[in-house]
Amino acid sequence: MRLSSKSALILFHLVVLSLLAEPAHAQQSAKLRTVNYGVITISALNWPFSEHQGMFQREGVDFVRVLGDTTTTTSQALVAGATDFSQMNLVQLLAANTSGADLVVVGGDVMVPIYTLIVNPSIKSYAELKGKRLAVAGPTDPLNYVLVRMLEANGLKPGEYELLGLGGTPTRVAGVQKGGVAAALVNQPSDFKALAAGMGQLGRSTDYVDNFQYTVTGARRDWVQKNKDLVVRFLRAYVRACEFFYNPSNKETVTRVLMERAKADREEAVKTYDLYMQTKKTIPRRGEVDLAGARAVAQNWKQFGLKREPPPVESVMDLSYLAEAQK
Repeated sequence: MRLSSKSALILFHLVVLSLLAEPAHAQQSAKLRTVNYGVITISALNWPFSEHQGMFQREGVDFVRVLGDTTTTTSQALVAGATDFSQMNLVQLLAANTSGADLVVVGGDVMVPIYTLIVNPSIKSYAELKGKRLAVAGPTDPLNYVLVRMLEANGLKPGEYELLGLGGTPTRVAGVQKGGVAAALVNQPSDFKALAAGMGQLGRSTDYVDNFQYTVTGARRDWVQKNKDLVVRFLRAYVRACEFFYNPSNKETVTRVLMERAKADREEAVKTYDLYMQTKKTIPRRGEVDLAGARAVAQNWKQFGLKREPPPVESVMDLSYLAEAQK
């Protein structure tokens, strides 16, 4: 996969962002191995990677976050070698591989995402979205599939509205706030912030789609084969972080981290935590992949905007490293 000059410029900015996103370790142990992890945005959806409590360091990993804003950007950075692992939606990974890349899923990330359909305060029903522009992350984002299901269930057919690619959650919320678009799917805690700011809502995504594999932890196949020990150590820390999240005694620590990372107030953080603990379907319990949900994504490839049928989803999975990390 050859990168354009524009993509190269994006990668340059990613490196700069990574330096801003994580403080430098001034007295870093010589034994720590730096791992650059591409992340789309800072939200509750990457909670285990926000709350590591020294878990990565104990595995000899210096965890560095590289912010990309969109899954396309994190995918490009991974393919180009600017990152070692990336949070990316499964559709983007499949798309990259059909274009010549050789990326592999080594662990789960977000399974069934919980998104709220945030709308301009003037919108009171789904019917009022007819003829309107709706913000999405991009043309092949899996959330488009979720949004279309929600709209169809409420009487709106494709062609009766326009999907406008705006990028990550903050940009989509701003689009609704400024009136440029009528609605957008928004995750936590941004949806709680939007509602507190006076915006409206029409429903939650999980009322319509409840079997899904949204994002995964992807890596280059040749890289993981050459760095097996590091991959296992990285995933072992991730598994422990997932377990830490689901331990009720850690609620205070977990909510405080969301407040600090996502700039959420305490009420928003607590509401988000309670929502995730109630459903137990968004963050994996031990870093796993929902294979049935992943197959559903691959089988509906046309609806996700892919131009070619992707390979069988099992061919892009190598969960042997995760199995070792879970021991």
